[in-house]
Amino acid sequence: MFPRVSTTGLLGCLVLAAFGASAGLAGQADESTAGDGGYYLGLALPLGQMSATMQKSVDNTAPNTLVPEPRRGQVFEDEVSGDGLSYGVRLVFGYRLPFSSGAYFLDAAADVAKHGGDVEAQFAGVGVSPERKQLGESWPDRWTLGKETSYGMTLRLGGSPGGLRTRGISLHVLAGVRFAGAQFTNYFDGCFTTEPCDPSQFVSGQEGRDMDFTVWKSGIGLEKTLSEHVAFRVEASYSVYAEEDWITEFNDVVVTVRSSMEASEAGLTAGLLLHP
Repeated sequence: MFPRVSTTGLLGCLVLAAFGASAGLAGQADESTAGDGGYYLGLALPLGQMSATMQKSVDNTAPNTLVPEPRRGQVFEDEVSGDGLSYGVRLVFGYRLPFSSGAYFLDAAADVAKHGGDVEAQFAGVGVSPERKQLGESWPDRWTLGKETSYGMTLRLGGSPGGLRTRGISLHVLAGVRFAGAQFTNYFDGCFTTEPCDPSQFVSGQEGRDMDFTVWKSGIGLEKTLSEHVAFRVEASYSVYAEEDWITEFNDVVVTVRSSMEASEAGLTAGLLLHP
């Protein structure tokens, strides 16, 4: 499922603007380098290590809360981090503009990707009971975060200084923005009643949440020409995910839980480019 964000129009404008700028400058490119530029298609395989940190605040300070003493009137703060492998497949459509007699290039590309892999972590739990699982405490929940789909735009600036061009090798730097849809699942086990529970009375379950992240990416890369129409590209990148915040209200017992999730990812991407 694609992320349900209102930034699709913004992404489209960025892509059109980048392609428009490239097309506008194309007339300034040397004829001798025209064969090195133009539109291309690509297939890439990203592989990375994704890290995520979740913060949770369980607030029992409302005057009419049903949480009993000694937990009543307190705020329990908890935080935990986890990491996991992220992988996927990505389809790319781009345009490349060579300049300075073909020694350098500007590249704009849009892509869509399908991802797999999960980040998993478990809170230690914060409270006054031995298990930290009574009503109003921060329970030791376990959670997973899995990126499912993403789409975005990347700009690359590179070239083949020195003798690299004769070897069909170019280097580049990159920067981009992505919009990623992820599935968050929380697994809980604890007491929902105002009277204290013993462990045999704890209730287990899970709840899911769709998350939409804006992702900022930067990195470096290398390309090697394999034939007149095919090139191999490998890139190393680092991505920062904008923080996602949400509030859960338990109105029946008057407890408020505030949560936030932030993430980052370091990865490698390898793929083939086809120049028609």
